Amino acid sequence: MSALEQYFGHLPHVGAAREKRLREEGCACWTDVANAQHPLGGLDCFAWDEVCRAAEQSARALARDDAAFFVSRLPPLEHWRVLAQWVDRASFFDIETSGLEADSIVTLVCCFHGGRPLRFLADENLDDFLDLLEQVRLLVSFNGASFDVPRVLARFHIPDLPCPHVDLRWLCHRAGWRGGLKKIERALGLRRPADLEGLGGAEAVWLWQAWSERRDEKARRTLERYCSADTVMLRLLAGRLCERLGAAVPMPKESDLWALIHDALPDLGRPEGIAPIARRLADDIPAPPKPVPGPVAAADLFSIAEMVGATNGLSRAEKQARLRERWRRHCGG
Repeated sequence: MSALEQYFGHLPHVGAAREKRLREEGCACWTDVANAQHPLGGLDCFAWDEVCRAAEQSARALARDDAAFFVSRLPPLEHWRVLAQWVDRASFFDIETSGLEADSIVTLVCCFHGGRPLRFLADENLDDFLDLLEQVRLLVSFNGASFDVPRVLARFHIPDLPCPHVDLRWLCHRAGWRGGLKKIERALGLRRPADLEGLGGAEAVWLWQAWSERRDEKARRTLERYCSADTVMLRLLAGRLCERLGAAVPMPKESDLWALIHDALPDLGRPEGIAPIARRLADDIPAPPKPVPGPVAAADLFSIAEMVGATNGLSRAEKQARLRERWRRHCGG
């Protein structure tokens, strides 16, 4: 019996107190409710008929594999039950953008779908992601309801996703895991490949600029690996989260997931200009500013190590703005 089948909170006339009473009266799942010989939970026969019809409707939705039915009816903090039911067939996605401003564009979408890391790049195959969404049974993100999904809807000019979506951010909050994705994964002992440690949103903006304006293949590959790593982390986090909240689910081996990324996107090395700052960023240790005497050499212009010191304490948007300004100065515009 799954965690989803044991939930009664979406049934009419059933709140927390009545759900507890139903359990005390022998109802452990929807089938028990539907098969009851008389009204339970202190309900009259008319209200009980509504409860039974809703329980039967839920059982039919589960039988036809309808994740959207439950995402639309369960409170967001109970969506972990839907996640646990479909986690082995869910699609985990993340996007990168050219910045946080309203007019910034979606530059890359990565999706771990059907056991494969997929990527959709602006100016190449980004529109194919819309076709993929038609195949998705359950879409999973971290903070996607606030950021990724609205950007995708705006990019494709659609009113809503064609598939159900679960956001892990507040489910993690419910489990006691606070902060952003990278903070949570560090707390859980999850680690990214060495070439991706320390990279964040500001670096993703820089990497896109290096690819779109200079066709730097290493920048493109690093960006694709960075975003794909987020989707792997979402899959690992989803499994840990379900177990934390009481649902045993299939748990893939971390090494197997990373092998898929390495096979699809071999590491070409970090592009010139991004210093190896993984340990400093991972440990949130501020670095002192590095003064640059005289003209800045092109090779040093985009040293992220320098920028971390110079922008310590600034927001992500402010840091991105600094990086873009340095890029414009370098390009003479």
